[in-house]
Amino acid sequence: MNQKDELPPELEIRLTELGDGKYLREWLLEPEIARWFPMDTIEEVDDAVQRWIAFYKFKCSWTAVYNGVPCGISTLYLQPYKKLAHQCEFGIIVGDGFRGKGVGSFLMRQMMIKAKEQFKIELIHLQVYAENPAMRLYKRFGFREFGRQTCWIREGDKEGNAYVGRIFMERFI
Repeated sequence: MNQKDELPPELEIRLTELGDGKYLREWLLEPEIARWFPMDTIEEVDDAVQRWIAFYKFKCSWTAVYNGVPCGISTLYLQPYKKLAHQCEFGIIVGDGFRGKGVGSFLMRQMMIKAKEQFKIELIHLQVYAENPAMRLYKRFGFREFGRQTCWIREGDKEGNAYVGRIFMERFI
C-alpha cells in the first residue's frame, strides 16, 4: 500500500454519516482503544459518540471505509466564534484490525487538506494520553508538543489514585 500518494482500491474516504456512530461506539468500547480515551462507562461512551458524530452535519468529519466497512473517523471540532475560527482541535480513531495499515495517515492527510482549503484553518491541535502510541503518527505529520498536564485523569479509587497525563500538540497547516 502506497501511503503517501494513492488510496488502495479497497479504501475510500467519505464524509461521515450519522450512522457511523455505531462503529465509533464499537471502537471506543474496544479495550485496546478505550485505554486511550477518558470515558469510563457505557453512558460516557454514548455521550462522547453523540458529541463526536454531531459534527457530521458541518461536513467536517471523514470516515475511512475499507471494502465497504467503516474503519476510522477523523473530525475537526470547528469553533463557532469568529476570533477562534482560524484554529481547531481534531479527533481521530482507527478501528481494531485497521491500525498500522495506513488508514490513520490517509485520514490525517484528508483532514489537513480539507481543514486548510475548505475551512480556512491555520492551526490544528490535539490532546493525547502521554503514552499513547498514536503520538508517532502525530509527530510524523509535523505536530509538536506545546504543553502537558501531569494529573489529567485519575484512575483507581480514592486511596489508590494513579494519575495519567496528557500532552497538547499543534501544527500550522
